[in-house]
Amino acid sequence: MNSDSKNPSITPFLRSFTLIETLVLIGAGFGLFFFPNLIRPLWPWEIAPFNTRFLGAIYLGAMVSVGYMLLSGRWSPTRPVLRAIFTFTFIVLVVSLFTSSQFDFKYWPVWGWFAIYISLPISAGYHLWLYRSMPTSHLNPVPAKWGTILRSTSILISLYGLGLLILPNTFGDTFPWTLDVFHSQLYSAMFFTGSVMMFTIAKSSTSAEFLATGLTVATFSIFSIMGLFIVDSQVQLIDWDAPNTLTWLASLTTLALLGIAMIVAGARQVPHKIDG
Repeated sequence: MNSDSKNPSITPFLRSFTLIETLVLIGAGFGLFFFPNLIRPLWPWEIAPFNTRFLGAIYLGAMVSVGYMLLSGRWSPTRPVLRAIFTFTFIVLVVSLFTSSQFDFKYWPVWGWFAIYISLPISAGYHLWLYRSMPTSHLNPVPAKWGTILRSTSILISLYGLGLLILPNTFGDTFPWTLDVFHSQLYSAMFFTGSVMMFTIAKSSTSAEFLATGLTVATFSIFSIMGLFIVDSQVQLIDWDAPNTLTWLASLTTLALLGIAMIVAGARQVPHKIDG
């Protein structure tokens, strides 16, 4: 086990802020996915059923790693999770600002949305700067095969995220349901976030960071697939033989399996120190 000096505690302010963030993610994730009819009227914009469940999957994926960071209270697994928080919230903020016509500012949840997505990247950015010289002696070398897998996956999903961001009409068509420009660009944040988490731990990491990243990837992917089946069982709009649907399902299934493999590896204390 890492000593306190090698893997120090995060600041009380960050842990308190993370508690609030975890509660918000629990409400948003469980609400959007399991109780969409209750949450949809309270959301800052009007969302269709497929987008509701997919957003729920995104927040559930974020919930598990942020919750793990909260419970741990240590720099590891905070290191990749804090970078993920900054990446996701900063991109969502930028997309929201550039598509502000999507929002009705007479509706109070809109102000709550912007309050959250302004405060979170500020907090995450400040703490990343605060911890910029944090020691790395608690990190262990990642096995070469894992490093290759993580770097390759990181590059692929970052390219996909970039496509959703700058070519939303084209890359939005890769989803099984119809996406508008706003949702295409908004969803790019999740793929950039996954890329950042994987790249962060690709060279050196701890088992806790493997667990945190794996939990995020697996939870998001599994609930995304589940959401597609749940919604289509009600509306029956998905063409299950379409190439985009099959490719989307195959990609999310691959990510789910990768996430599960990372959870297993983390539970087995991979990466570990190399003697000699």
